[in-house]
Amino acid sequence: MKFIQHAGRSLCKHRRSLLCRRFGQMAFLIWRAYENRDFCMETNGEAWCLRRLRDGNIPVNCAFDVGANVGEWTTLCHRNHPKAAIHAFEIAAPTFDKLRHNVGTFPNVFLNPFGLSNHWDQIDLFVPTEENEIGRTTSYKEHLGRAFVVPGQEAGLFDTIRGKVICGDDYVKTNKIQMIDFLKIDVEGMEEAVLQGLSDMFIQRRIRIVQFEYNTTSIVSKFLLRNAYQFFNGCGYVLGKLYPNYIEFRDYNYRQEDFCGPNFIAVRNDDYELLKLLSS
Repeated sequence: MKFIQHAGRSLCKHRRSLLCRRFGQMAFLIWRAYENRDFCMETNGEAWCLRRLRDGNIPVNCAFDVGANVGEWTTLCHRNHPKAAIHAFEIAAPTFDKLRHNVGTFPNVFLNPFGLSNHWDQIDLFVPTEENEIGRTTSYKEHLGRAFVVPGQEAGLFDTIRGKVICGDDYVKTNKIQMIDFLKIDVEGMEEAVLQGLSDMFIQRRIRIVQFEYNTTSIVSKFLLRNAYQFFNGCGYVLGKLYPNYIEFRDYNYRQEDFCGPNFIAVRNDDYELLKLLSS
């Protein structure tokens, strides 16, 4: 330990040198790789989680894909749980058209051209003009600025459109949904509003598993991991980070606020079967 401390002091003292700068950059990239900085569903644990539920005979009868984008997660869920009723929500009209083209013919998939929130409203959305950036559509314009661009890239242009949001609990009541087995949330900063909008479902413990994305949008939205832990712990859920082949359920620590992504999982604290299956 003393050697590491000494090496760290030396590295910091000489950080302007090319060698130390490269070493620091490499260490940063290694840490992010270790913490699963991977947004590919096939390799970052999202596909594994759905397969794990299937192979463990945990039925997914009803799933919500909130922030469905072009339907990648909906496709994965349908592939692994073909009998599941999947309610997909995509607020951006241009993206919704692609979603409908990709999964519109799937049986038991219900497409909704609006988002979920804690109230009914029409909101501004900022949609990147680059085709490969479509997944970054957000209600927080700042997150598309230069401060949040990946190193080596430039901040791109975006269009402003309007989108509709409705209260999640109202949708549940209207559609007479008794249980959500899997709630997946990828809404680029609106996570807190989506969770609050389903407060009745959480209070009644009618949501079994939740997956939500955590990354740099949390800086702009101010919905940190600390806030997520407070929400889920208050509802009787335990929280863990999704890795490629397991979930590490753990208590909150400030060191986890690294905005590295990609996903965290919440499970009811009395669902021992599911907790054991996903953590082993």
